Amino acid sequence: MLQALGGGVSGALTRFVAHPFDVLKIRFQLQVEPLKKRSNVSKYAGMLQAFSSIFREEGLRGIWKGHLPAQMMSITYALVQFWSYEQLHTAMLQYKFGRDNVHLSYFMCGGLAGCVGTVVAQPFDVVRTRVVAADPGTTAGTLKPLSGVHKVFKREGLRGVSSGMMMTLVQIYPLVGANFVIYKFLNHFTFKIISLIREEKHVRREIPGALLFMNGAISGVLAKVLVYPADLIKKRTMLSHFQEDRKSFGVNPLCDTIMLCIRSTLEKEGVRGFYKGMWPTLFKSGVMSACYFTIYDYFNNKITVPYKQYERQQNEEKNKAKK
Repeated sequence: MLQALGGGVSGALTRFVAHPFDVLKIRFQLQVEPLKKRSNVSKYAGMLQAFSSIFREEGLRGIWKGHLPAQMMSITYALVQFWSYEQLHTAMLQYKFGRDNVHLSYFMCGGLAGCVGTVVAQPFDVVRTRVVAADPGTTAGTLKPLSGVHKVFKREGLRGVSSGMMMTLVQIYPLVGANFVIYKFLNHFTFKIISLIREEKHVRREIPGALLFMNGAISGVLAKVLVYPADLIKKRTMLSHFQEDRKSFGVNPLCDTIMLCIRSTLEKEGVRGFYKGMWPTLFKSGVMSACYFTIYDYFNNKITVPYKQYERQQNEEKNKAKK
């Protein structure tokens, strides 16, 4: 329960900090026109120009557009992901394979946990994407988290609320798996450096929060670079159901299916088209990963681990009393 609670807290706080970059990422990913300052047909041409344009046209609420469904998605995803990871990793350590292949077990457990979290949180991601991508005041642009999921399901069925699920799972397994591996490796390396500096080779000390944050940011950026094109295709395939609510942003991508999306993106925008919106995404991924892991590890160190120790002591005292 505490592991799940820690994941939920980290997801909520992280989303609050990183959401403006997410808005920018989605707007960039869905723009067919080039992201160039000299282009006369492009609505957005760069991070600062886009932030300025959104603020001017939609106000401060535009920069935080879709925050409620995004918050629901983040809390649900982080809660399920971190809890699943802890259970899977604990189970993996029961086997010799898991103990002998530490980094591989991090990758496998992290990837599977990410997939479980994605399946549960995907309907909120669909609603979040529609709210951010739609014209202000349209039906899609005013969807609320829970009622929005209900409306989409009622109108479009399971296919609607699971839109983009296949591409999400394709990218989430290597993304989260790599994220966990890199983060754990960096933390292990940090432990070694700290022990050498303090000349305490056999004593594990708690990593300072600033270093946890830095390790999380590095792992998030490196992992995201590996799978970014899949994230763009996922977002574009979510467009096929609500293009009528998105007329003021330029041409809509032709992405009714995954293969059609890949082909049309390559033909109209070239290879660079698959990396649109990557810079705000890397900012967002670095911040989100850093906050996710730092807050979760801090929660574990200050609450979950002490409670486990207390529970263990209570059980030992009960066993002694019985004897």
